[in-house]
Amino acid sequence: MKSNLKTYRITSIILMICCAGMLINSRYQKGRTADIIDQYFDLQMEYDKLFDGIQELEVYSHRLEEQVDRLILNMSPADLIELDSINPAAE
Repeated sequence: MKSNLKTYRITSIILMICCAGMLINSRYQKGRTADIIDQYFDLQMEYDKLFDGIQELEVYSHRLEEQVDRLILNMSPADLIELDSINPAAE
């Protein structure tokens, strides 16, 4: 009888230790999952900011191209020849 009681006590202690370990692991995993979700949303916000910046740069680049085209249309052929003859490496 004492042997069985001792075995039950040891078994219940081992089971309680296993349950405590599983609870600690579960809480750690939940915290880790929450951190990963936070990082995901932070990266999503950063991506949105970068994408907005890229779109603004594309609009600005398009405007600059239009302005260069207008300037070229308003230049005389002699000025265009002079621009073509400029050596950018010499400057």
